[in-house]
Amino acid sequence: MLAGIQDRWRPLRAELFPRVVLLDLSDPLLLRGQLLRGDQPAGPAWSAPVPAQTCRDGVPIARDALGDFIGDLLLEHSSPDAGLVLALPGEASFWRVIEWPDGVVPEEPLEALLERAPDLGWPHPLADCCLDLQPLQAAPAASLVVGAARQAVEAWIDVIAIAGGSLRHLIPAPACLATALQPRLQAAAADALLAVLLPDGRATQLLVWRDGCPEFQRWLSLDPQALLPELERALRFCRQHFQAADLRLLLAEGLELVPLLQEQLPEVSLELLDPAPYGSLALQGLALLELTR
Repeated sequence: MLAGIQDRWRPLRAELFPRVVLLDLSDPLLLRGQLLRGDQPAGPAWSAPVPAQTCRDGVPIARDALGDFIGDLLLEHSSPDAGLVLALPGEASFWRVIEWPDGVVPEEPLEALLERAPDLGWPHPLADCCLDLQPLQAAPAASLVVGAARQAVEAWIDVIAIAGGSLRHLIPAPACLATALQPRLQAAAADALLAVLLPDGRATQLLVWRDGCPEFQRWLSLDPQALLPELERALRFCRQHFQAADLRLLLAEGLELVPLLQEQLPEVSLELLDPAPYGSLALQGLALLELTR
């Protein structure tokens, strides 16, 4: 009898007290996960290396192996009733700021964008992508377009089905990052540059924002000795191109460069990004997006 009651109670409990597992796949070599209960993380984040030769350019190529890998991690770290919210790999995600004609955002911006079909420099036509548009508070006549190839999205849906998970949302990594950075972007002066350094397993990404909009992106070395001159050249270019006197540099977790940067770039204001209580910026952005839906 007790087992029968528990079986009936489990789906009701999942509906009344939903548990969400955040999965950060933005790093091509590392999967991070965190359980979200209510509006707070339930315990520390966990991570595991992504099995070799299971993904190519952020798209699963060994779906069964990858699904079994994620399924084992879910059994180890979460509840079988939890829903999954994924940050798609950065390699499979794209973004671009677009400005609307006449300075007016259409009532149906996604339909208008597909009708215009502008060339955003993405490797896939817009019609072959899953898209989302986010408003930019500092630029009301523009939108941030984020997307992923529909083929990649369908492949990840298959992987989660193999893992036995209940998928709630798939969100491109750039949207997670933009959401996690919103408080700092809103606090920055309109004419200031906000540069962010984000390492992953293969390179260090430099993103430069101005007035709440991403303006510059460059991939730099992981090696500190090679990274420093590359970073200095990129920041010098941004200062000159955008004619900015004020520049702040934010360092993500995993970068231990503060002493070197303070020595090499004394004129740059440095700040360490702390995603706590989440295990990464992408997990933080995932949680914020999930809680506002």
